Amino acid sequence: MKQTRGGERVTTSRTAMMPMLEKSLFVGLDGVAHLCTGGEAPWLRSHDAACRRFGELKSGGMAGRDEMFRTYARAKVRIAGMIGIAPERVAFLAHASEGLNQAVAAVDWRPGDNAVFADIEYPSLVYPVAALRDQGVQCRVVPTRDGYLSIDDLAAAVDARTRLILVSHVSYLTGQRLDLARCAEIARRVGAWLAVDATHGLGVAPVEAELCEFVVSACYKWLLGTHGVGVFAYAPDRVGDVMPRVIGWHSVGHRGGPADPLTIAPRADAARFEAGNPSLLGLAVLDNALEHIAGLDPRATLAHAHALGDELIAGLRARGKSVITPSARDERAGNICFAESDGSGLAARLTERGVQVWGSEGRVRVSPHVHNDADDVAAFFAALDGVT
Repeated sequence: MKQTRGGERVTTSRTAMMPMLEKSLFVGLDGVAHLCTGGEAPWLRSHDAACRRFGELKSGGMAGRDEMFRTYARAKVRIAGMIGIAPERVAFLAHASEGLNQAVAAVDWRPGDNAVFADIEYPSLVYPVAALRDQGVQCRVVPTRDGYLSIDDLAAAVDARTRLILVSHVSYLTGQRLDLARCAEIARRVGAWLAVDATHGLGVAPVEAELCEFVVSACYKWLLGTHGVGVFAYAPDRVGDVMPRVIGWHSVGHRGGPADPLTIAPRADAARFEAGNPSLLGLAVLDNALEHIAGLDPRATLAHAHALGDELIAGLRARGKSVITPSARDERAGNICFAESDGSGLAARLTERGVQVWGSEGRVRVSPHVHNDADDVAAFFAALDGVT
């Protein structure tokens, strides 16, 4: 069977792996191999209806607002179920970066304390603690080996003054997936807290939030949502009665009123971290995405990514490419990355041939998800062969 993709004739097998969600459910995938969910997920067509429904609610006065918050609550229950904790421990912030700042601010830092993270960590994990150096907080940067983070090296950097270990569950740069149980064990050994950015894991790989003091995630990648909503989850039984870094009307359970306007009575749950209205439109989109995801077996979703990843790794190596994502399935999720000095240039040339990937920082990232199949992988290699 032959198909035309971006001008290329691509031969595909009749036994090619099928997508878990049909491409027709998404906008803009006709004739395109969309392999860049690690950058931007494709837009579900049903999001349009979710947005129209939101518009109706926006014009619906108090009853409309009440329905918006029912959607908010339902999305919170769904996210909590995905990461294995109670909904009361989940907040919706503006983005994952806000959540990471909340996590760092929750620590009672003292001069001489330290935070530990890898040298290739995403900047949003690094900058909040780097900003504390003038207060005597040390940043312990763990060198990676050709982009690979050794858990033993991470453990060696931790000591009795470590207050926070910050890791990405799945690296945006290399695709390496960390064993959160081992990371948690390292933190517990010295009484440190573990903060995890699950942006490149949640939606494709299991995220065990119970192991972590803090978990954050963006929603516009593997969760198939959009911008303006970030997941923040924490463990109040371990971190205590943390006050939010930013406080507003939504942070409190009740107001003192004119008689006592200075009283601040924080909500008992994670909603205390939501200073004002969360992005209710963004949550309408997220809730719609989560409804689609809820119909998929999480184990099958990861297995699907792994199977496509196997094909990508084998094909890239056969072409002499330096794959920087670990081969072992338990050390990767959906991102498959290979070294490329002109990553953005190569990505642009592939786009011209109907294949979308993500290229920057000396590598190209190929990110198959539930809408992809073996034909997309074949299209990627046909395009790659045509431009290199």
